[in-house]
Amino acid sequence: MLLVVFSFLASSIQAQIDTTYIKAFDGKLATRIYSLNEAATLVIDPLAEGPDLSYRPNSKQHFGIAVYYKWFGLGLAVQSPFTNPNQDIYGNSKSIDLRLNAYGRLVNAELAYVNYRGYYLENTPKIIDSHLPGDQYYIRDDLSIESVSGLVYFVPNHKKHSFKAAYIQNEYQLKSSGSLIIAPAFQLNRLTADESLIPQDYSTKYDVFDEDKLVRGKFNVVGVFVGYSYTLVFLERCYVNAAMLPGAFMQYYNYHTEENHYQKNNSYFLWTIRLALGYNGKHWFAGMGGVSGFNTALIPIETPAFALGIEQFRIWIGTRFAFKPRIKAEKHLEAPIKLNL
Repeated sequence: MLLVVFSFLASSIQAQIDTTYIKAFDGKLATRIYSLNEAATLVIDPLAEGPDLSYRPNSKQHFGIAVYYKWFGLGLAVQSPFTNPNQDIYGNSKSIDLRLNAYGRLVNAELAYVNYRGYYLENTPKIIDSHLPGDQYYIRDDLSIESVSGLVYFVPNHKKHSFKAAYIQNEYQLKSSGSLIIAPAFQLNRLTADESLIPQDYSTKYDVFDEDKLVRGKFNVVGVFVGYSYTLVFLERCYVNAAMLPGAFMQYYNYHTEENHYQKNNSYFLWTIRLALGYNGKHWFAGMGGVSGFNTALIPIETPAFALGIEQFRIWIGTRFAFKPRIKAEKHLEAPIKLNL
């Protein structure tokens, strides 16, 4: 699959652009530093008639650096070393975030790896009757979620609409424009815990089925988004980009409860939204943006629904500068000296 994507990207790099809409910074390296707030959330919609269970990590802020050259990009973010001020209420989470981007013009691709350990039940006050304001939330230090996800964005109107200008800033959108977006996507998730993620208070209050009592498993999603992206340019070098991408997906469950093993397939309508606001100057750029995606399924079909979502918000500042990889010059023999006799 990667070979197919990169072959598309190779041809995408050569795709022509309308220079009245897009300016390319060819031969320049774009680099930026950024802060990142991110969460890999888990929503459990049991067969029982009770409310959903929403697990969220108490994530520290991340700080990272990213570099982009032509179509290739690489970013790495690490957790802040400072103590989380809400740790007494929401517990402590640890995480790793690694992203690989390849942005052409017709084709753009993203690959991400995240690993979170330590979660709290976000709707604890509604689930645990004995919970009082100021009490610690229901915490699962043993819950770990590992996710690999990838998206390939096809931009039919790439001659006038630039994803690179909005998200990696090695192009500059001169005029407002939009495009249909077609985005095949996948997500491979692995979840582990020491015991059922259904709290005892919940099991006592509602008629919980064994299928609801998730302990560990794999949850893989594949499908395609079809939506629209639009960039509004104002004050010459400022912009707002919004992309709304609903999609149809299949999810494969392979999970264990404390007593049994289940394998199921399910059909879903999922969606993702991307937003960015920024300034794209001649040498410097800055902005903020967010992504919310792979969210709760709209149509669970005769099975518990386990939905994993990746949410992001980042702020960045960066610059561009000329960059040419050095190529060692070949040695040539000097021409013989001509003697006049």
